[in-house]
Amino acid sequence: MHGLGCLGILALLSISGIIGAICFPYAINTWLVFFGKSASILWWHGFLLGYVPWIGQSSLPFAITTWILMLFLT
Repeated sequence: MHGLGCLGILALLSISGIIGAICFPYAINTWLVFFGKSASILWWHGFLLGYVPWIGQSSLPFAITTWILMLFLT
C-alpha cells in the first residue's frame, strides 16, 4: 500500500520533469538569446528543474508567458 503512494509521487515528478525538459530550455534559451547571450540550457537541465516541486509546476506558465511576450518583443 505504501509503495503505491511513493510510485504515484514519483510518476507525478517524472511527468513534471518531462514537461520541464521541453518548456524550461525553450523559455530560458529564448530569454538568453533575447538579451544577447548564447543559448546554453539543455533538455536535461530542464528535466532536473522540472523535478523541483514548485519550480517544476511553473514551467508551463513560464513557457506560455515567454511565447506571448516574444510575439510583441521581437
